[in-house]
Amino acid sequence: MRFVTASSVLCSMLALGQVQAADLGMPRSPVAATVVAEGFSWTALYGGLHAGHGFSNTTISVPGFASFSGVGANGWLIGGKIGADWQVAQRFVIGALIEGDLSRIDTTLGLLGQTAKISADRRWAVRGRAGYLLTPETMVYATAGWSQGHASVSVAGNSLGLTTNGWQVGGGVETRIAGNWFAHAEYVHTFTNALNPIPGLSLRPQVGTARAGVTYRFGLGGSQQAAFAAPRRGNWSGFHIGVQGGYALANTTLSVPGLFSLRGLGAQGLFGGILAGYDHQFAGTSVVLGVEADASLSAAKTSLNTGLFNASLAGDWDVGVRARLGYVLGGSVMPYVSAGYGFTHVKLSSPVFNASDVTHGFQLGGGVETLLTPNLSLRAEYIHSFGTTRDVIAPLRYRVESGRARLGLSWKFGGETAAVVARY
Repeated sequence: MRFVTASSVLCSMLALGQVQAADLGMPRSPVAATVVAEGFSWTALYGGLHAGHGFSNTTISVPGFASFSGVGANGWLIGGKIGADWQVAQRFVIGALIEGDLSRIDTTLGLLGQTAKISADRRWAVRGRAGYLLTPETMVYATAGWSQGHASVSVAGNSLGLTTNGWQVGGGVETRIAGNWFAHAEYVHTFTNALNPIPGLSLRPQVGTARAGVTYRFGLGGSQQAAFAAPRRGNWSGFHIGVQGGYALANTTLSVPGLFSLRGLGAQGLFGGILAGYDHQFAGTSVVLGVEADASLSAAKTSLNTGLFNASLAGDWDVGVRARLGYVLGGSVMPYVSAGYGFTHVKLSSPVFNASDVTHGFQLGGGVETLLTPNLSLRAEYIHSFGTTRDVIAPLRYRVESGRARLGLSWKFGGETAAVVARY
């Protein structure tokens, strides 16, 4: 009996050895590993600062007669916020915040040496937000609330103040960068109530702002929620393809040198398209350098509608090529900046005159990309295009400046130890 048992064990060991030896010559798929990391709770008070760029587009209408969308403006903003978050479940966070901004988002009209300006100079808001944890340290969120802003109108040395009220909606990505410090990138769109400076005239501004910021969370503690796995890549090098889409705002400056200038004609609308590129992560570092191209179809336009005729100015497609530089945090999140060159097709339509042109110029951008799986990633980013000045009909010239806030999904090919996950 003992002989039979020993023989059985010996045969099993020999068979196992033969299988393992055969496996040595065969390629193997990446094996999931477990990286243990200390978790934390998102429940905390926080304060922070942010900065960015904004576009405004004001629709002017005389009900029953005419409407024009719109008068454009753009410029910088800086601000700060305080808030509180509560992690209510393993992956869900809710919170509220109060923020205030100083800005210079303005429209200017120059005629024969005289200048008129409308400038949005400050705004405050109170919003709620709801977030979903893609990883224990990265949250994608939606936000909505109420806002009040102030704008000033200056003409020939005289000024007038206007107060606007309205709703805000937006979204973004927030990620932990070190200790109690977090970074976020977000887009917030403001829908203001109509202004009626004189009877029969309606002004309705919309403002879109893209900003990046840092926050400090007070008293971070350990998480009481159950741990979950976060995807990561040992190497971000490789090709990627994807889809992208979002909302675009633009401001067109018209000018006749020495005589007239208007900044500007506003446009806004949805867009969507494709992207493709290649990234290279330098060995032994978290630095990633890549190149990327994208193409989009767009519904962004300015329109003039009257009882007699309709006209529109639209940017209906665009393409761009940019380099990007990123830094990988924890194998699963990469904030990045980008720069390159882009082309936009502009089309003018009217009953008496139709024309088209391709404007082009430098592009600057930035965003955050995070892994949903080892090969599928989600990004939130903003791209700003600085168009060159071009002739319409001499001596009339135009220049388009635009901003696009977008989300994207990308499939990443390859990737060393692509199946590795981190467990928190």
